[in-house]
Amino acid sequence: MSAAPTKPGRFRVRLLVTVMLVVAAATGVALWLAQRRAESEEQQRITEQFRRTFAMQLGERKTHLEALADLGRKLAHKPRIIAALEEDSVQDLYDNARIELELRGVIGGSGSSAAGVARLFRFLDKKGAVIPRPHEQVSAWEARLALPEIPEQQEAGYLAAADSSLLEVVVTPMLDSETGEALGAMVLGFTPSAVLGASSFNGLQGIWTADRFYLPGLDASTMAEATKAAADAVAAAGGREGSAPAAIGGVPYLLFCHLVNPNSKFSPAWQVGLYPLSESLARQQVLRWQIVGGGALLLLVAYVAVHILVVRLSSPVEKLAEVSEGHRVGRERAEAALDVTNEDLRARNAELAEALEKLRAAQHQIIQQERLRALGQMASGVAHDFNNALVPILGFSDLLLSSSTALSDPKKARHYLQNIQTAAGDAASIVARLREFYRSHAEEMQPAPVDLAKLVEQAATLTRPRWRDQAQANGATIELRTELQPVPTISGEEAALREVLTNLIFNAVDAMPQGGRLTLRTLRRGENAVLEVADTGSGMSEEVRRRCLEPFFSTKGERGTGLGLSMVFGIVQRHSGHLDLRSEVGQGTTFQLTFPPHRAAASEAKATPEVPRGLHVLVVDDEEPVRRTIAATLEHDGHRVVLAEHAVEGLRQFMATPFDLVVTDRAMPGMSGEQMAASMKQVRPRTPVILLTGFGQFLEKEKFPEIDVLASKPVSIAAMREAISSALRHA
Repeated sequence: MSAAPTKPGRFRVRLLVTVMLVVAAATGVALWLAQRRAESEEQQRITEQFRRTFAMQLGERKTHLEALADLGRKLAHKPRIIAALEEDSVQDLYDNARIELELRGVIGGSGSSAAGVARLFRFLDKKGAVIPRPHEQVSAWEARLALPEIPEQQEAGYLAAADSSLLEVVVTPMLDSETGEALGAMVLGFTPSAVLGASSFNGLQGIWTADRFYLPGLDASTMAEATKAAADAVAAAGGREGSAPAAIGGVPYLLFCHLVNPNSKFSPAWQVGLYPLSESLARQQVLRWQIVGGGALLLLVAYVAVHILVVRLSSPVEKLAEVSEGHRVGRERAEAALDVTNEDLRARNAELAEALEKLRAAQHQIIQQERLRALGQMASGVAHDFNNALVPILGFSDLLLSSSTALSDPKKARHYLQNIQTAAGDAASIVARLREFYRSHAEEMQPAPVDLAKLVEQAATLTRPRWRDQAQANGATIELRTELQPVPTISGEEAALREVLTNLIFNAVDAMPQGGRLTLRTLRRGENAVLEVADTGSGMSEEVRRRCLEPFFSTKGERGTGLGLSMVFGIVQRHSGHLDLRSEVGQGTTFQLTFPPHRAAASEAKATPEVPRGLHVLVVDDEEPVRRTIAATLEHDGHRVVLAEHAVEGLRQFMATPFDLVVTDRAMPGMSGEQMAASMKQVRPRTPVILLTGFGQFLEKEKFPEIDVLASKPVSIAAMREAISSALRHA
């Protein structure tokens, strides 16, 4: 007979209630503090995000205004316009100006309001008064263009047009070429599309000037609320910029304002950005519920734990009875086991034999599953290498963003940017290596001369955030030494060799959690070049040293993929090199890589492609950052660029205007890049087309007969020039 468990007494109940009250109070305080901190961090994050967006929009407006100002300067210095102004010939003045504007595409049809198209052009005399057009009188609103005097430099401002719409005005002084005296000024008026309407994050942007707010797309009541909010923000700003919360149309916004024309002869104009806070408030509400849910779960777990603790403290007799019962049951089972006969043993042997046959039958299936697991680990290895390449990109970009001294030192900033560019190229090479999973063995590595000393310096700089900054943050100090003797140049892929050195450095850092010394050494052995990576870390046992180069073997547990050193070994073999490993437990590890010298080939002499400047280029891509980057690259080389955000628009632009070159993305909504190229070739078959795609490493040019050159993203300036040169040769 087993002993019955005793009934819990009053002491157990009192203890349970007291402990739960203390736990509940502590949990409530912790949840309240966590909620306050989360809300504060979310407010800071969304404010900084909107502030960066508004700063970017101010930069876009500045770029837009600089383009308009440059256009005004070019027109204001035209000889025949200056001559007409000097001769006081109003008819010739306006006729010559109209011809120049039409030639440049600056003026269009009546009432045109397209971006970059002037809605009006007027001239001011020496005193700043408006010179009326022939046979016309100066209207009341045109008289507002007059200035007290001709400015010494260009002036920009905003005025209300005759139809009450907003007009962006650029005034350019016109000077006598000999005396430098002001003869008058040219006034160009544009629709300010660059600063009005919708913006990023569902925001709005407009202009406040002359006690009026210009923001299209709002109904009357909402516009009235927006106007009041803008007026309050401008009044509170005082200086040149400010920000304030506002509620417009029942929607909470964060409002930013910035004075865009300080010291101008025109009325002060403020660019105003409105960014909705609804999503941020919704996230805060979700976060509150998550915190409350977590607190409830915590209380439930605490109740279970406290209940278990109370039961244990109040039930020693029950525990003793349970132990006694367990002993009795164990004794009975032991006695029953002694009664097993030989027949039972034979039956169990038969069962074991049957289980063995089933195990053998399942072995094949297990091997197949292991192969699938290996493929997943290989993918994680690629992710590991890609994260290694991201370390210098994030590290040096953080240094540039967080340190004003780095930006003020051009040499240091350029050095950081070169490191970021090198790491970005390595990341692109890692993506390109994915092609190794399926490309044929006939595709050989394209060797190039590699300077090991330069490679060591680059790797030391690129990995500095890991071996210095991260190690110091963990309380360890790692001293990195370089001992670089002159060695022969070797042949190989620089990005792959830099990846080898990066992996060895990271492994050395992992082997020295308490700090130590890491030595990167180059030396010459006969005609070969030798690269050594030595650390004073924990070292390897004989078993680990024998297996460390095997794929998927790792001593790092969940943190490791087991592919780092096997990848290093494979790259060294691919470069006809030799890897030697020396290591002892507690004495550190030394990797020694030996490479043959570079043999110069006649095919290495490759001339820099000659690319003509001033090409008229159509760029088609549905990603705006990509379009802007490609346009900036082309404009850097002196080309004229027209942008289209999808294939249908690009085809319409192509049908309307002849182009010297087309650069297009492949995957776009509605129509793909190759489909658009095929349609273009039917109209103008001699116009070259470059297909620029992120899948370029995995595609074959022969499968796209409608294009002239297949190029991969990301693309550098040199690669773009090479693609353009090749496209023009094939056209």
